[in-house]
Amino acid sequence: MNRTPNGLSRMQVLRQLLTGSARSLRQHWTQATFSLVAAFAIWAVVQDVENPRQTVTFPEEGQPPSIVVTAENAGPYIVKESYSVRVVAEGRQDDLATLTAADFEGRVDVRGMQPGVEEFRQVRVISRRPGVRVIQVIPSQVRITLVEPAVREVPVTIRRSGQLPAGFRENESETTVEPAIVTISGLPERVQSVQSVDLDVNLSGVKDSTYTVTGELVARSATGTVETVTITPPRATATIRIGQTFVQRTVPITADITGAPAAGYRIASVTIDPPVATVSGERAVVNELVSLATEKIDVTGARAELRLVRNLVAVPNTSVDLRSVTVTVRFEPILAAAALTVAPEFTGTPVGLARDPARPVFVEVRVTGPADLIAALKPSDIRATVNLAGATAGTAAYPVTVTGPTGITIEAPPTVSVTLVRVLP
Repeated sequence: MNRTPNGLSRMQVLRQLLTGSARSLRQHWTQATFSLVAAFAIWAVVQDVENPRQTVTFPEEGQPPSIVVTAENAGPYIVKESYSVRVVAEGRQDDLATLTAADFEGRVDVRGMQPGVEEFRQVRVISRRPGVRVIQVIPSQVRITLVEPAVREVPVTIRRSGQLPAGFRENESETTVEPAIVTISGLPERVQSVQSVDLDVNLSGVKDSTYTVTGELVARSATGTVETVTITPPRATATIRIGQTFVQRTVPITADITGAPAAGYRIASVTIDPPVATVSGERAVVNELVSLATEKIDVTGARAELRLVRNLVAVPNTSVDLRSVTVTVRFEPILAAAALTVAPEFTGTPVGLARDPARPVFVEVRVTGPADLIAALKPSDIRATVNLAGATAGTAAYPVTVTGPTGITIEAPPTVSVTLVRVLP
């Protein structure tokens, strides 16, 4: 066995070295551990002095509660009303100073509740902020009512904002949105109020031939107010085709009218709103356009005003800034005139006088009005009355009153000449 100069074997030397190293490590580990514990203790003391733990009410009194409470285990039902609470939280001053509602999660378990039956349920709020602890919820309970949600299918509408650069246009016939129809659900009154489900798209400065936008869907009422409902799926993708235009012109719009009005009537006027449209497309095509026509409007048998919405007839290789216009067609009777001879009636003839039979009396009248009324008019429809009150024997002019059917105009002389003779009693 090899020995060292001091008489120890190599194995004994190795054993002594290992024993000494272990003893040194134990001594140093104790010192290191003590130093680490001491550092943590000093840090904790500094924190307690410079940044002590406090309690605060969030949101503070005077501010509306903002921690939203979400129902759990509601099954197929929804909560009739939304609820928000406030909390008393404990934490370091620096953490509490920057609290937001998103730092908390409020939950209420509605397991076992029946729809339409109101109950008080306990609210749980947990902190999402490390080092912040919730110690009280205000209020600790909320009054819950479950209702069965209403469900509707609604088409998705692209709600455009902004304008394309000059010289560019959207080919709406090629624009698509996926999905085209979504399901909305929620409180019945809110679901009923939804007028449209929109994908908001800003077209400002867009020149891409194919512009794709994916975004969150928004339910809006007829007034544009955002309605809180659940939209399934919640997102949609619009693919918008954009092309470069060549020429733009303002072109008048004409109504394509077919058929004939009712007998005795004619078209008085045709009004188109708006009266013109802007056409974009290839120069050769656009420059040849004289007008744009509406879809056919049949006025057969009409006599009352027609107010119709009609699409414009598409012109190949062009786009129009309008899809439809409002056409108002007004009618008026065709006027006709006729001359009639009417035998009058006499009233107020004085006693002892009589009309001279050798001189019969007739009233010449002229009637005007709708052609159908004039054509059907008979002399017996016109009544003339002569008042002889206060008359004397001889020939004199007496006032005549002429009446006829409603809807026609009658022209008659104001007086007629009547000869009266005396008769024996």
